Parts: sequence; C-alpha cells; structure tokens
Amino acid sequence: MDNFINNDFFRNILNQAGIVAYLDRAGRYVYVNKPWQIATGMPESNVLGRSAEEVIRGSAALLSIRTGKVISGEMFMRTNAGRELQGIMKYTPIKDSDNEITGCLVTSIFSDMDEAQAFNERFEHIMEEFGYISDHSDFSGMAKYKINDIIGNSPEMQRVREQIYIAGSTNASCLIEGETGTGKELVAHAIHNCSRRSLFPFIRVNCSAIPENLMESEFFGYEEGSFTGGVKGGRAGKFEKAHLGSMFLDEINAMDLSMQPKLLRALQEKEIERIGGVESVPVDVRVIAASNMPLDYLVEKGVFRRDLYYRLNIITIKIPPLRQRKEDIYPLLQLFLQRYHDEANGYVSDISSGAVEYLCEKDWPGNVRELQNAVERAVAGTGSNILTVDDFRKFEPEQEIFGKSYIMNTAFLQENENIKYGNTEEAEEKEAVSEEKRERVESLSEVKNRNEREAVINALKQCGGNRSRAARMLDISRTMLYKKLEKYNIK
Repeated sequence: MDNFINNDFFRNILNQAGIVAYLDRAGRYVYVNKPWQIATGMPESNVLGRSAEEVIRGSAALLSIRTGKVISGEMFMRTNAGRELQGIMKYTPIKDSDNEITGCLVTSIFSDMDEAQAFNERFEHIMEEFGYISDHSDFSGMAKYKINDIIGNSPEMQRVREQIYIAGSTNASCLIEGETGTGKELVAHAIHNCSRRSLFPFIRVNCSAIPENLMESEFFGYEEGSFTGGVKGGRAGKFEKAHLGSMFLDEINAMDLSMQPKLLRALQEKEIERIGGVESVPVDVRVIAASNMPLDYLVEKGVFRRDLYYRLNIITIKIPPLRQRKEDIYPLLQLFLQRYHDEANGYVSDISSGAVEYLCEKDWPGNVRELQNAVERAVAGTGSNILTVDDFRKFEPEQEIFGKSYIMNTAFLQENENIKYGNTEEAEEKEAVSEEKRERVESLSEVKNRNEREAVINALKQCGGNRSRAARMLDISRTMLYKKLEKYNIK
C-alpha cells in the first residue's frame, strides 16, 4: 500500500477520486489526498501520524480496524478545530496476504448530501421506469435520525454508538431494549442510516397501536375482495413496502401471540402471502425491533414466543436509563434549550448552574423524553432569559418539590412541618390531621386494589380462562393483564 501511495501517478489518480484517506493498523493517518485536505481544512503536514479520533471526532475508522468489517452510511463528523463535515463515507479494512488487518481505507461514497440526493432521485426514477415502485410515496419512507442525533458522552452511550455501527454493517435482525423514553426509535433510525439499505425504505410499525384483527392485513396486505371495506385492487402490506430496506417494529412486546408465528415465518422464509392471495411474494427486509420490557422475561412468562425472540435477538442493543448516565444530562439540556430557544424566538438563551445541578439530582423515570418535556415547560413558563430552579419546580407535583423521588420522605416533611408551624400544639394538631389523611389514602388504595383484583378474576371466569379475551374485556393490553396476575398472585 505504501508503494501505491508514494507513486506520483497513482497519487494523481487518488486526487481525482473524491475524498480518500488511509490509516495504519493503529488508526494513524498515513495518507490523505487533496480533496480530503480541502474538505477538512487541514494540510497533510498537520495530520499524518495522528490518530483518527484525535483529528476527526466520530470517525468509524478505528471501529472498522477493530472489527474487520466494512462500515458505510451517512456520517456527520467534526474536526478537532470544530469544523463540521457532512457526507456519506465508507471505511474498508485492508488485509495482507495472511489475512491480517494492516489498516483502513476511507473513501467518500458521496461527498455531500446534495450529491446523495441527486443519486437517490435518479435511482428512484430508474426503478419507477422498470415498474418496481408503484406508489411513489412508499419510497419516501426514509429514516430521519443519524448517529450524531444520539446525544451523550458517557461510556454507556459511546458503546451504544459503537454497537450501532456494528449493527449497520450487517443485515442481521436487531433488538433494541430500554425503558420508555430512552431513545429506542432514534437508535433504530441510526442503524438503518448506517447500513447499505439506507437508500431504501424505512417502514415504522407501532405494534401496540394496531388492533389485533387488523394486524395481519397491515403486515402482509390483502387482495381485492378479501373482506368488506377493503381498497379496490387490494393493498400492499408493510413487508412489501419495506422491500430491500428496513422495518422498525416498535413495542414488539405488545404483539399478539396469534400474530407472532406469522411474523416468524416471514422472517425465516423471506416471503409473505397477502390475505386472500394464492401466491407467495418474496421480500428482502431487515427487521429492527424495540421493546420497553425485557423479551426474555416475557418468554419465561409465556407471552412471547421463544423462537421469535431468538430470531430477533441476533444483535441486541440495550439503552441504559438516564439515571445511570447522568453525565449525559448537561449535553441533552443544551440540545433541548437550543431547540426551544429557537421556538421562543431567541428569548430564552441559557440555564443557571443551580438548575443544572438540580436536574442532575433527579432520577428521571421518564428518561430523555421526560427531561425534554421539563425543558419545554420551563421555557414556556419562564419570565426570564435564563432558566432557574424555580422555572422547573413550578409545574412539579408537591412530592417532587420535597424530595428526589416520587416517594415522599416522611421525616423530611415532618421536619419542615415543624419549621413552618413551630413545636407547638398547633404543629401537633396539623400532624394529627396529616396522619388521618394518610390513613384515609391508604384505605382507598386497598379498596382500589381489591376491586381491581376481583375485576380480573371475574373477567377470567367469564372468558373461560382465555387471557387474551379477558384483557380485551378489561380494556387493557395482554402484557398489562399478566402484570396484574403477578401483582395480585392470581393463579
């Protein structure tokens, strides 16, 4: 490779081949061509011998060298001087005759997004001419978020980004697990955009939002006349629309048991059959699933098929909750503040250090989504251009003001009650009234639990023990029913 790079003839060719760089096995720059230097604003004298991460934050070169995988997709990077680069890059590990990795070749698939969009339009036009795409709108279902939309400098989030690159380099099914509000959908979008399928559709399906009786037609489509109210000429399902691209199955833990074997067959056989159809339709779809509950737990409870779980669980990305990576709160605050700063016509421009400290002490059970909502409320309700602790506290429930968690600290409240009223008979009377209220709340809670338990038992009896029918009768999801059975120890 060194002889190739040092040859003037080939260097002239490389200077006309778009952005090109080569790094050794340690991830240090050995060669950068002139287009690379122009794009980054850095001459080769300032780059050669330095590591990829030292020069360009977000480079996937080291990951390609370490894994031995080709990584391609849309990359948004920043040089050490703060200059933003935007383009679609490809990282190719280079091997010697002994199959040992000796370095990484970095090349541009497209030097900028305008070039990529022009290619996309030409490609779409060609596909339409050959009759591949019958509905132009289906092709526009593209992923919105990229790897740089995933904010966080914690080791946990750095690992998530590394896993996204790895997942993007394969066609294997991927399972994303994490609590509600952690950003599972952003990760799914980023995986698609880092993959070779990024120019093809990204179809999203919320499994908890589709009624059970419509789920099969949504996934697999139907032929004309299959049922009353169907569209004339039939309709393609999600699988057909996602052909050659990716399908994101959000909240797959809520998928009905009756639908799970049909999904499994589509994944295994790579073909589907429309409702009312007689012919199988081949589909090439990469499935990315997300669950806000551990699927292995649902498998043990008998509400999720083990074989489907293993089919989806080829690559697993677990997103940690915000309370386990509090160093990410500040960069997230900066992102949301900028977003709502723009919406507030630039009126709110900063957040006080006290407010940052206050927010970092909270547990955020709703994770990133809850933090985002808190910033939006504070911006909407403030009368200042700097957000303070009071801006965040004014809309919170009373128990959140007194403590860090949703469970009130009784000793703390009693102490503050005495401060407010003094150690007098009046304070004791207030304390007695407060105790009566607490007892009354507890008794109401017991009544609620007893009635709920009886309702669950009655529904199961009326449905002959059929849990799916019982859940529909109670107007709750099947997953929620299983939680109630466990909570009330109903066998």
